Amino acid sequence: MKGRYDEENLKWIAPLIILVIVLPFLLRGATFSYRYYLYVLNIAGIYTILTVGLDLLSGYTGLISLGHAGFLAIGAYTSAVLVDQAGVPFGLSLIVSPLITGLFGILVGFPALRISGMYLGLTTMGFGFIVRRLIIALRTWTEGSAGLEVSKPVLFGFTFANDWHNYFLIYLFVIVVVVFARRVMKSKIGRALMAIRDSEHAAQAVGINLVRYKLFAFFLSAVLAGLAGVLFAHTMRFISTDHFDILLSIYFLIMVLVGGVATIYGAVLGTLFIVLLDFLAIPLFKDWLASFMAVQVADIQSLIFGCIMFLFIIFQPMGLYGMWLKMRIYWKLFPFNPKIKQT
Repeated sequence: MKGRYDEENLKWIAPLIILVIVLPFLLRGATFSYRYYLYVLNIAGIYTILTVGLDLLSGYTGLISLGHAGFLAIGAYTSAVLVDQAGVPFGLSLIVSPLITGLFGILVGFPALRISGMYLGLTTMGFGFIVRRLIIALRTWTEGSAGLEVSKPVLFGFTFANDWHNYFLIYLFVIVVVVFARRVMKSKIGRALMAIRDSEHAAQAVGINLVRYKLFAFFLSAVLAGLAGVLFAHTMRFISTDHFDILLSIYFLIMVLVGGVATIYGAVLGTLFIVLLDFLAIPLFKDWLASFMAVQVADIQSLIFGCIMFLFIIFQPMGLYGMWLKMRIYWKLFPFNPKIKQT
């Protein structure tokens, strides 16, 4: 039997996919600055791929990670080096780079076999710092902290030359990743991961191999982060260590929390909400907020995101997707809602 807040009706998925396809055409006809909006949507799509993987790890499996910016960096730099310096085709890099990132995920996952909670979070945070130092140390290939120029993606002879082209490439992978993640979570693997999150001892008692499933969760999450890194590098066409700091890893966690922990669609909603807020809303008001609150403009972003996370944790722990499910069920049962006194 389904729970009260389980997903009951997915008929809106098809119209949503159609909206994703027609949205750039609507923007093109509605505004002269549609290129910037496409750029923002592309960033949101790339981050969505990563946050879905992070939700599989932290939301469904209960393993905290503060190092996903490091996985994003590994995927980005690996693809840049393979494509531009080793001559590997971009299509092959889309497979190889995420798998290499996944191997790093397994490496980081070994501490999760012994530690959890805050200690695991600190361990993954240290991994993010190590990745940044390695990028600087391997300056022969990465150009160090000066940054690295990346070529345009070329797939099946077609060059994705601008944000318009990149949009369709990115959201093709977004749709595939969301569908794939939902299938995984509805399978035996997903049930095992959730059992580990709820109680490791109980999961082990019913025969779930903790080592195998924990390492798989880290591997799958890192693979998706590596895929996002590949798309990030070839979309931005310039990457540096400044793109992959610890704050970015924290923002990814905020996206998952705001959208709704352990909900695939929540990760999508949370990412869209935070990215649109960051790129569209905050720039409009940051100067006014800086003068009103007597703080530096650079601190406004962290202040706003911190307040958002605090408010959602306290007042809406189920996130945006949980709020949406509550609204749907409320209006569906409205005439017979038990909280409404019948006259």
